Amino acid sequence: MATVVNKKSYDVFKWLRSARRNMALPDGQKFFNPSGNSSNNHPRKFCTKTTIGFRQQMDHTIPPKEFKWTPGNLINENFRVGKNGHVCIVLNRKIQVPSHVVKLLWKNATLRCAVDGGSNHWRNFVLAQGIQKPSKSEKIIDMVHLEPLDLITGDFDSITEETVDFFKTTPKIHTPDQDATDFTKAITVLQPVMTQRKVHDIVVFHDCSGRLDQVMANLNTLYKMQKDNCNVYLVSGNSVTWLLRPGKHTIQIPLDLVTSQRWCSLMPLGGTAHNVTTTGLKWNLYHAQMEFGGMVSTSNTYSTEFVQVETDSSLIWSMGAYDFEEKMRPSVNKH
Repeated sequence: MATVVNKKSYDVFKWLRSARRNMALPDGQKFFNPSGNSSNNHPRKFCTKTTIGFRQQMDHTIPPKEFKWTPGNLINENFRVGKNGHVCIVLNRKIQVPSHVVKLLWKNATLRCAVDGGSNHWRNFVLAQGIQKPSKSEKIIDMVHLEPLDLITGDFDSITEETVDFFKTTPKIHTPDQDATDFTKAITVLQPVMTQRKVHDIVVFHDCSGRLDQVMANLNTLYKMQKDNCNVYLVSGNSVTWLLRPGKHTIQIPLDLVTSQRWCSLMPLGGTAHNVTTTGLKWNLYHAQMEFGGMVSTSNTYSTEFVQVETDSSLIWSMGAYDFEEKMRPSVNKH
């Protein structure tokens, strides 16, 4: 069978081959031959670039990558993430986030998307705000407070006929691949537009109750899809959750959350975190190893307004954000 190579790939191949042939190595050293036929009589001793980088990070011979986070922008200040705004995504769970927060985050978004059954919940939210779908004889009701959906994606096994009709003018992209969740596929669809508009942040309306498998799938999407140019925030009825990649993170905590001693947590994701150090928490970690089956940090809280987390592996950071729990508790205690 003939192998077809496009011209661009062939040119790159020629360049690499030429570079290898012309590269001068010190003291007569030669390139490592994996077949073992090298003319070098000395066995090759080498260390991968990844291993070298890891050792240098831990020894601080090179500084760790630094990240700064201001979750207050999401919950009680600007309701806007990033200088170019953010993307809003609605997942297939009831929206429990306070309505004024949803409306402001929605208004400040540059792109708005519902994922399959999430469009049912967005329709319910729209109707709950008193915005009715107009009849043909009526003028379109002003949607100043809730800008329209830009896109609906998914395999469309959850969206109802009523919702399809309600959003009949909204573009829809069918993503039938069953090897990835609708959430993961939605981010894949949105990323080219985000790159074009230089938008790096995604705010996701979801809920942590009910389906544990869906919660774990959402965390898996965080792990798979977050990159240096893409931050994904899971916003639920009482918390904000995102991924901390390897490096040094500074998180500015809203002062009211510090004074009220709201909860926060750190959990490893994707493997063992061998070296985690924190400052600014009530119970700090010092070069700690975190893993499932070992230590995780839950039900922690704050000692200062600035929390620093340095880690060699990915961690989930989750924090109490709204007073939904506190408002519900008094009514429960009365019975």
